[in-house]
Amino acid sequence: MFAEEEGPVEAATGFADQFVDAGVAKLDGLFGAGYAKANPQALAAYIAACADNLNAFMTAAAAVRDDNAFDEAIAALENEQPPAPKPKGRRR
Repeated sequence: MFAEEEGPVEAATGFADQFVDAGVAKLDGLFGAGYAKANPQALAAYIAACADNLNAFMTAAAAVRDDNAFDEAIAALENEQPPAPKPKGRRR
C-alpha cells in the first residue's frame, strides 16, 4: 500500500502538506492573494473537506473484497486517475 521508503505516518504528512498547498492556491486563486492566510478558518474547512474525501475513498477501497483492488485504487489515486470500472453483473 505504501512505498517501501514511506510508511503511514509519512504518507499522512504528505497528504496533509498537499491539502494545505492546494487549499492556499485554491482560496488565493478565488479570492485574491493572501486570502488563505487572512482566513485560516476557510483553509481549515478546505483541508477538512479534502481529508473527509480521502477517508471516504480509502474506506470504500478497503471494503472491496478483491485483494488487488485496494492496491490498484491507491495506485490510481497516486496517478490521479479514477480506477477502471468493474464489470457490472452478479457477484458470485
